[in-house]
Amino acid sequence: MGAMTITYGVIVHGGAWNIPDEAVDDHRRGVAAALGKAHALLAAGGAALDAVEIAVALMEDDPTFDAGRGAFVNSAGEVELDAIIAVSDRRLGAVCAVQNIRNPIRLARRVMEKTPHVMLAGKGANLFAREEGIAECRPEDLLVGRELERYHAIRNMSSFEPKDAFRKPQGMGTVGCVSLDKSGRIAIGVSTGGTPHKRSGRVGDTPIFGCGGYVEEMGGAAATGFGEDIIRILMTRQAIDYLKQGHDPMKAASQAVDDLGKVGGLGGVILLCRQGYGLAFNTPRMAFALRIEDSPAVVGIEPKDC
Repeated sequence: MGAMTITYGVIVHGGAWNIPDEAVDDHRRGVAAALGKAHALLAAGGAALDAVEIAVALMEDDPTFDAGRGAFVNSAGEVELDAIIAVSDRRLGAVCAVQNIRNPIRLARRVMEKTPHVMLAGKGANLFAREEGIAECRPEDLLVGRELERYHAIRNMSSFEPKDAFRKPQGMGTVGCVSLDKSGRIAIGVSTGGTPHKRSGRVGDTPIFGCGGYVEEMGGAAATGFGEDIIRILMTRQAIDYLKQGHDPMKAASQAVDDLGKVGGLGGVILLCRQGYGLAFNTPRMAFALRIEDSPAVVGIEPKDC
């Protein structure tokens, strides 16, 4: 792989799917804003973990994305959220099927720092949030009109496949971030509302270490896409394994996405290590932004932007 060349940097994604033309500007603005906050923190000597948390929380607050405010409604008419946060020293925390939490990424960090566990689910996660003084919001605080309209439209369909949300311009994207700080630590964070009209209690790849996100000293990766297929190939662990085999970061990312395609999966992955960054997707578009050290920021959405 060669000697270390990067001292700090950050890459974020806003989901891989068939983003419609009218939503492109909002996606570009959303990932650029998250990138700007995280990069400024890293440039000032801040920690990779803090950079990831601030970037993901900002996107959770942005109704453009399928995370936090703006997340999909499940088949029961509820919003259930998943998130994971982890550092290269193998500390991690995750929550899944949690309700009424505006920023599940912050709750995932509390799981990591305040409990001996790595994941809390459903009512138990909400109970822990109350114990930690994390305020619960009203369900309607997480809803936007677009998602209520989508929920009622899907209910009236004779058939609906969750993968359609990634093929057709009717979805939204999971959000993710990978950062490297000046102390050499790497962190990842991912947050999602899952797939539209998912069964109540369904958990996808996002909160599962090695699937939605993975990090170790070699590097970190964050995924987006149809979660069931991402889980089948342990996509983010696979991407880092390709780094270990000597692939450059872009090749490692593209190989992981190729593996996803072999099981009929749709999605993408971002990757960051000391040797550089990688990103790849097999959907029509994926919103992403990256900045390495003091180089100019790159914001993209099309395959050619990679």
